[in-house]
Amino acid sequence: MIGEPVLPSVTLTTPRLLLRPFVPGDAQDVHAVWHDARFVDAAPLGYGYANADLDTALAWCTSGIEERRRVGKGIGFAVAPREGGRLVGHVSLFSADWTAMSAEMHYWTAPWARGRGVAAEAAAAVARWALTEQGFHRIALQAAPANAASRHVAERAGFRAEGVLRNVAVSRSGRHDLVMYSMIPSDLSAAG
Repeated sequence: MIGEPVLPSVTLTTPRLLLRPFVPGDAQDVHAVWHDARFVDAAPLGYGYANADLDTALAWCTSGIEERRRVGKGIGFAVAPREGGRLVGHVSLFSADWTAMSAEMHYWTAPWARGRGVAAEAAAAVARWALTEQGFHRIALQAAPANAASRHVAERAGFRAEGVLRNVAVSRSGRHDLVMYSMIPSDLSAAG
């Protein structure tokens, strides 16, 4: 039996950022993000990485996130400054559907890097790469209506709001709606 297609292991760059595979040295920063109150509060109920221990972060950085790529389900990028320095974020494609050529996107920004446009710049780069170089037809993402920061990232990255999925998600703060966003190839040409 032949498995799913696999996205290539690549490094992407933007004017300010380096988007690369995770390495063991990222584990301390990933662990810190997983314990950040905003991350924990926004995480879906039952999300195993919210408040996970350092050993879990190390395993995730060493092989866990890479396994998603190897089995054809998506890819995860560590986001760091181009000039070097500590991890500032993460952008991931997941739930790759190779028939529809679509995937979903998830991102987070480390608390020490928030408010600088890091997530929007990284999300735009990954979406553009997936739509132009990998042949995807749709990248989707969801954000809670009350999560103004995540919605702002989606919009700054060039995603378009499609509508509201009512009463669809459960987080530590309760049951809530999600705003569905997407980007398709024609959105790239409209953006210039």
